[in-house]
Amino acid sequence: METLTAEMDQPTVLPLEIVELELALRHEDLLEKGLEGAVRQALDRIGGKLLFHMRMDGVADCDWVAAVALYSDEGRKVAIVAQSPGGGPLRVEDAETSELPVARIARAYADLMQQLDGDDR
Repeated sequence: METLTAEMDQPTVLPLEIVELELALRHEDLLEKGLEGAVRQALDRIGGKLLFHMRMDGVADCDWVAAVALYSDEGRKVAIVAQSPGGGPLRVEDAETSELPVARIARAYADLMQQLDGDDR
């Protein structure tokens, strides 16, 4: 009998804001709008703010990434939207748990922007 590792026993639970962004991005035409355009359009629909986007040139299996801030009654959630070099669907990851190298930068940038805006969310 196989045993499951502790990691496999506990399913990954994504925050609702990230799931909502993932669903909104599925309705965007990535080829027509590009990553930035698709992310901006999705954020317009669900609410949120594009923090930055940058080219990764294959680093961490990403061609492009975008960092976004999503807001709810519980507060702010920072997410990373990643586009793989080979195409395919966009990945949306919680910046708190993401292992992408830009995740820490995204969290720090979101904190800085929050301080500059004087936003206490």
